[in-house]
Amino acid sequence: MLPDHGTFRRYIMTAMVNFLAFYLIWEICVYLLPKDNYWPTISWAISWFIGSLQAHWTHRIWTFNSHRDIRWTIPTTMILYILGGLGSTACYYIGTVIWGFDYRLFFIINSSMWGFLNYIGQKEIAFKEISTSVPSGNE
Repeated sequence: MLPDHGTFRRYIMTAMVNFLAFYLIWEICVYLLPKDNYWPTISWAISWFIGSLQAHWTHRIWTFNSHRDIRWTIPTTMILYILGGLGSTACYYIGTVIWGFDYRLFFIINSSMWGFLNYIGQKEIAFKEISTSVPSGNE
C-alpha cells in the first residue's frame, strides 16, 4: 500500500524515480564533457535543470495529488528549483572542487540534502492545498 499523498515517504518514492532520471542525465553529461576541474559541476547544473521539469509533474501527480492551478504550481516550483539549482550547484562545486570530495560520492550527499529542502518548499509553498471556498458569512 502506498503512503498518503503529501507525506515524506510518498515524496521519497517519487523522488527515487526522479533521482534515477537526474542521475542518468548527469552521467551522460559527465561522460560527454571533460572530467576535470568544474565540468562535473556543469553536468550537475544541466541535469538539475532538465530534472526539474520532470520533477514538477511527478510530484504534482504522484506525491501531492495537487489540484492547485498549474498557473501557480509551474512558476512556483520553477522558482524553488532555480533557487535549489543555484544553491545545490554552489554546494556541489564547493564539495568537489574546493574540498576535493569524489564527484560521485558528493552527488549522493548533495542530492539528499537538496532533495529534503525541495520537499519542504513543495509541500509548504508550491503544492500546499488552500481553501478556495467563499466564506459563509456566518460568524
